[in-house]
Amino acid sequence: MPEALPRVFRPRTIRVQLTLAITAVVALVVALAGLAVVLYADHRDLKDVDDTLAARAAVVRTAAAKSGSLPTDGTYVVRLVQGTDVRAEAGSSTKFSIPVKDGYSTVTAEDGSHWRSWAEKLKTGVQLQILIDLQDVETRHSRNVRMIDLIVLLAAVVAAAGTWVVGGLVLRPLLKLAEGAKAVTPDDPTVRLPVVTSPPEVAELGKAINTAIDRYAGTDTPAPKSVAAPESEAALSRQAEELAQQIAAEITKVTADLRAPLAELGEGLDQLLDNPDMPATQRHLYLASIQTEYRRIVTLVDDLETRATSR
Repeated sequence: MPEALPRVFRPRTIRVQLTLAITAVVALVVALAGLAVVLYADHRDLKDVDDTLAARAAVVRTAAAKSGSLPTDGTYVVRLVQGTDVRAEAGSSTKFSIPVKDGYSTVTAEDGSHWRSWAEKLKTGVQLQILIDLQDVETRHSRNVRMIDLIVLLAAVVAAAGTWVVGGLVLRPLLKLAEGAKAVTPDDPTVRLPVVTSPPEVAELGKAINTAIDRYAGTDTPAPKSVAAPESEAALSRQAEELAQQIAAEITKVTADLRAPLAELGEGLDQLLDNPDMPATQRHLYLASIQTEYRRIVTLVDDLETRATSR
């Protein structure tokens, strides 16, 4: 008995895969955009700190030139460093590493806190260093990261829900075609695929397959050549047996001829349904291949009609 066609439609699997893929893409895009926002905010905050350091340095230089003291309001630290020795310090009891790097830099104190530093070497050879705690900057950074995480999560949930709903509407014709294709077998040509109207590729494919099934179903099995009237019951039995063998051989040949193009049709459908995001060029190539196999089936049916007529 001819084998049934394999099941090649998996629209529910495509729906899940499409939902996961779009959700991942949306989450990635939002995460990258959030990363850019966080980096920009960090750069802006650090620039504000550097500007504040420059302003504090100008104030310290002016005050030190007039009174010889190191003024500070507690929001920043002032140090005079010579080599590995701290000559003077005001504004904090936190210990910082030495020697000091000239210009702007970020340093870590002994207690693990992070500070923004600006240092310059004076004409006397002593380095003037101004430091501002980066705790507020780090707090804003953590808050921005948490906000971006929340936005990414919400975007992923909305994308997943929207894709699941829209995917169900879009893939409904494929699901209808798949349910009808379960019963299609070479030995039962009376079964038809359901009629779908969209999308155009699916509608045309279903119409082409149904046309091929109609052609196959409308072809009668070739009748054997006429034989002389039996002279006895034994001769009648032999003729009946020969007739049955001819019918069986013809059915076997037709089934074998149709199995290859039907298998190719199934493979093409499998590729189209398993890869909904397939590039347009590749999709048209698969559709062209499916059309070629359809024409092979029509040719086989025409040949069968010709043989049946000639007999």
